[in-house]
Amino acid sequence: MSTLPMTRLGAVGAIMAAATLLPDPAGARYEAKMYAITVWNAGCAGGTRNAWDDMVDAWYDEITDTGFSLFGWCLWGHCGDAFSRDGSWVNGSIANSWFADASVVSWGNDTPRLDDGDAVMIGTHGADSAGVWSGTMRINEAGGGDCNLRRDEMEIGDSDLEFLHLSSCNSMDDNQWSNWWRAFGRAHQVDGFHGFMWIGTGLISNYRNFADDAFSSAISDAWLDNHYVPNISGTDDQCPVAYAVGANQADATNRLFNERYDNVFADPGSIGWWHVTYIAGCDPANEGAL
Repeated sequence: MSTLPMTRLGAVGAIMAAATLLPDPAGARYEAKMYAITVWNAGCAGGTRNAWDDMVDAWYDEITDTGFSLFGWCLWGHCGDAFSRDGSWVNGSIANSWFADASVVSWGNDTPRLDDGDAVMIGTHGADSAGVWSGTMRINEAGGGDCNLRRDEMEIGDSDLEFLHLSSCNSMDDNQWSNWWRAFGRAHQVDGFHGFMWIGTGLISNYRNFADDAFSSAISDAWLDNHYVPNISGTDDQCPVAYAVGANQADATNRLFNERYDNVFADPGSIGWWHVTYIAGCDPANEGAL
């Protein structure tokens, strides 16, 4: 990486004690889920992106790779640290209510879907809607939902989710940072992109490597290291951003730079601070340079 990652801090509320590590009970396995849309032909509009599910699935396969151990030594894969496979959805009837929360909008129903996993990746078209990420769904849902999921319809982690990864354009634009914390229930981190991100078979390995690296280094570092691509379109960069919350500045910083897939902290007791890390000078399409 030619440019050092930078960070930004923001206070959002009361100060409380820092998080402690959450012990992993014997036999317990964290759960991973994936959602990806490649073809929009079921009521909502969007350009076809055939490789999107392959990218997200590469992450899903790697985070759940138990590999092989012998006499207590993990020879490959992630052995006992691997997440369990909790569901893979591609196209089908992916709808707004799957990711929206009933405490925010009456038709939300994320508890058995998005919020049921511990680590989840969503691959879909995205946009910045007046400072709010908006992700394109596949079906135009009756009963209050529509073709767009908005960040301000979400409350992530109020039942289970710790880590949300968004393979989606404009999912973590810098003008959204001061308000992304409002979507956190007891979630720990959301990772996304400032400006446009890119889809293609050449990027599949980046998603696999992200999941692999996140067992040995901070999830935030793995996200930036594997998804920062300078001059990805010839002139524009791909600009990953990692965003965590905590009870106070020390807590948010500790979470962002130390949580790994094999080192999951306890849920935040409150949200008093947000902390974001990004690549200084990264200049994407559709947004200004960071």
